Amino acid sequence: MRNILLIVGACVIAAGLVVGLVMLVTKGEGTGVPKVIGMTYSDARKKAAAVGLEIKVSELQDASDVNDLEKLKVEEQDPKPGSKLDDELALTVKLVGLRDAPPLDYQQEIKKSSPGPSQGSSSRPAQADQPAATAPAPAPQSQAAGRSVCIDPGHSPNSPSTQIDPETGLDVADNSGASGEIQAMWDLSQRVKAQLEAAGYQVVLTKQSANSNVSLKERARIGNTCNIVVRLHYDPALQALIYPGQGQYKKHGSATVTVDPNVAAASAALAQAMFPALKNAGIPKMMNDAVGTSNNSGPAYVGSVLSKVPVVLIENNPSVVATAAGQYSIASAITQGVKQYFATH
Repeated sequence: MRNILLIVGACVIAAGLVVGLVMLVTKGEGTGVPKVIGMTYSDARKKAAAVGLEIKVSELQDASDVNDLEKLKVEEQDPKPGSKLDDELALTVKLVGLRDAPPLDYQQEIKKSSPGPSQGSSSRPAQADQPAATAPAPAPQSQAAGRSVCIDPGHSPNSPSTQIDPETGLDVADNSGASGEIQAMWDLSQRVKAQLEAAGYQVVLTKQSANSNVSLKERARIGNTCNIVVRLHYDPALQALIYPGQGQYKKHGSATVTVDPNVAAASAALAQAMFPALKNAGIPKMMNDAVGTSNNSGPAYVGSVLSKVPVVLIENNPSVVATAAGQYSIASAITQGVKQYFATH
């Protein structure tokens, strides 16, 4: 009897070790986001569906004319394996063999976000007459309906050293920013755009592609077609959420432009709504530029001074937005902050 008990005990211990090893091997994925890298798109979709996740190809890739998409393998995924599941989360993947998506036509984006001639009910979606396959999904929250957000991914390459705006007299030439900033902020803008559109907002970009050259005046003009503007930058020395403060001004020679007081107040409200989520994502402080931190005679923050709608500028941490996970975190925080703002405005 004693031998039998010893054998049974040994079996129980062995079974426990096996279970423990299985749990150790699967730790990090569990019931969170599954790992799909290396799988075909077809298998990745099935695995994502098993935990209630939708899966989609990154907007940075063009899958419009690919017939065998299901057979292509996943080379990147966002969010990373083991991330916490969320009701609004979608698994975005990049597939081996797909070419980059074509540049966006921001003029078309402006038309989509601008109200057209009155035809019937004013609440009719701007693209309701398009085929269901291409029409945007209905807003999951009523406060998003009809709301537009302009995303301004910072800086342009090959800008002239000086570009005087004849209307204001300001120097509206852009520059290439910090090393790697242009591409990183373009990639971040795509993630922000995807999340905001998934939440039901209309999104306008100030650039057609990462390397588009767009003056600060033109960026501001495009931004003024929207309800709010979020400008994306990064700075190794400054990570902050910045808004144009009361009394902030920019000048060039004898020309001086002061920020509209109403825009300053509205921008402060936008910043206050967005800051809690951004702080949790690693943006440590909120500030305004009324005291001239950018030198009032320089080109920095000209886009904010020329804004006629609430505007904020996010100076990100370069090391954070250098990764897909970091960009996803910032994009999620921006989306959460936009929701918070529009909940009361």
